[in-house]
Amino acid sequence: MVKVENFWLKLISVDLFEFKSCLKIFVFACALFFIIVSTSSVSALGWNDKEWVEAGCPSNIFGAWISRGAEINSKNLLNIYQDKIIFINNHNLEKKYSFNPENILKNSSYLGVKLQPVTKDKTVYLKIRPHLVRSKHTTQQMNKTIQNCFIKVFKFESQKNAKYDKYLDWEIYKLKNNQ
Repeated sequence: MVKVENFWLKLISVDLFEFKSCLKIFVFACALFFIIVSTSSVSALGWNDKEWVEAGCPSNIFGAWISRGAEINSKNLLNIYQDKIIFINNHNLEKKYSFNPENILKNSSYLGVKLQPVTKDKTVYLKIRPHLVRSKHTTQQMNKTIQNCFIKVFKFESQKNAKYDKYLDWEIYKLKNNQ
């Protein structure tokens, strides 16, 4: 017991003019900083957030969306209608799903949709949330600003997996009308 007490006394003894003491303080401060940063929560952009609404972004998921990050000639499209969703990949292959608009799970930060395949594909569950708003100045008129609205679409095998955020994959889309 005496050795443990001695160890703790040596560990916490601090002399600000000693290198070892300064190193102890630095290591403790860094550890505390990383603990605070890693445990703090980050809130996602919501459908009714001021930034999203003021940019003219839609308050719902309906519209034509184009994938972000894909090469210019190989973009995926996501068309969301009142009762169906169509995914079109870069080879013009379509995957059509239907859904009941009354069953859309609405949350302040995301919308959940259970998709029924039109063909023999599996049922898919989506969570769609606003991702970010980016301003872009046009080259002709520097005073004109275009707002690009982005959504992040998460795909899940089931609603249970969506509840625990066990997604299959995700993709970011930009509202096609705002190009």
